[in-house]
Amino acid sequence: MARRTKPPPKATQPEARRKRVRPKAKRKDVPSPPAERKAVQSDLAAGAAGPRWIYGVQPVLEALKSKAGRAEKIWVAFGRSGTAVQSILDQAKKQKTPVTFKDRAALDAKAGTSKHQGILALLSEIETLELEPFLRQLPRERPRLLALLDEIQDPHNLGAILRTACAAGVDGVLLPKHRTSPLTPAAIKVSAGAAEWVPLVRVGNAAETLRRIREEGFSVLGADASTDRKIYDQDLCRDVCVVIGGEGKGLRPVLKKVCDATVSIPMIGPIDSLNASVAAGILFYEVVRQRAAEASRAGRQGPGCRDE
Repeated sequence: MARRTKPPPKATQPEARRKRVRPKAKRKDVPSPPAERKAVQSDLAAGAAGPRWIYGVQPVLEALKSKAGRAEKIWVAFGRSGTAVQSILDQAKKQKTPVTFKDRAALDAKAGTSKHQGILALLSEIETLELEPFLRQLPRERPRLLALLDEIQDPHNLGAILRTACAAGVDGVLLPKHRTSPLTPAAIKVSAGAAEWVPLVRVGNAAETLRRIREEGFSVLGADASTDRKIYDQDLCRDVCVVIGGEGKGLRPVLKKVCDATVSIPMIGPIDSLNASVAAGILFYEVVRQRAAEASRAGRQGPGCRDE
């Protein structure tokens, strides 16, 4: 009986080649619209170094009026019109500043907000002064008023203070380089263009700056809600520098030591403090009130109290 032999193994077909699945290339993160806006805002908020975009009808108009030739270009939203816009266009034409009409989405992206009123302008670097040249050019025929803003970090507060300072005739606003809000487009918009008019002085160490101010004959008054000495009891018909502390913490102890006096605003109601920009306005206008009253008593016009 023939031995049964195992059939030869079937020729196996070569193993099917496995498809090489290449790992998907990592997609570059595409920022969402909010992230894009945040990135633009971060770029715009870099401060006063270099050209910067500002937005809003009044800030752009004031920038064109106050610093001829500083606007490098202007963007206007399609369909935007009105007397103020026409004034901007006329001023731009006079200064030979290029104007481009764009859709609102482009302005939204550039400004990082939709609250630009359909007007943007690219300005060259804002003019800030050094302390010593600024002190040399201050007027001597009347009492001067300065303000130092220490650790004001909210751009809206900064803009509001600059607006009030400009209206009250403050001779200069001293801005420490550290821990103080930069001049962002939001700050400039809130200031309604006042940032283009009131002299801005960049300083280093705030305490050293106040010591230097005192050497020039200024009385340094720090706003401090905890003191019993009221602003209305002070003689403000002299050279005065008002120091406004930051939101929340107020005036730093190191600055209190440098001040000739700390003063407070009477608080009649249940709250015990005011917003920094509101407090600054009250302090500035108490200076204005006293000087106007003294000028009236002396039969003179204007804010001066100094004997002539």
